[in-house]
Amino acid sequence: MKKLFTYLLLSSAMIMSLSVSVLKADGADGDKSTDLSAQIVQEIREALETPLLKYDTKDLCGKVTVYTVVDKNGRIMFAGLKGLNENLISNVNSKLNSLNLWTSPDYVNKVFKYDIDYKN
Repeated sequence: MKKLFTYLLLSSAMIMSLSVSVLKADGADGDKSTDLSAQIVQEIREALETPLLKYDTKDLCGKVTVYTVVDKNGRIMFAGLKGLNENLISNVNSKLNSLNLWTSPDYVNKVFKYDIDYKN
């Protein structure tokens, strides 16, 4: 029971402290880019609500910068992750690569940057 309570408390804290900031993509269709960016933020938040339970340490604190790009077919790819905590980067990478995100090919080569701040 104590482990369940601790897990729920940790999950709740991560959900509450997850903050993703969005930088607007360049281009003439700013409103559409903003809508797509907001949708990606929502998908990232939902994917990262619970961490993977494969780590010896529960230290998943830190900041991760995620770059996304739309390929020529319209698939949203996570092009790069940068941060200091290797466990956190591995967790975020595993969760985000499990997503199957698509959009219009009109956004080809648009780059979106997201800063994720985890706190326990």
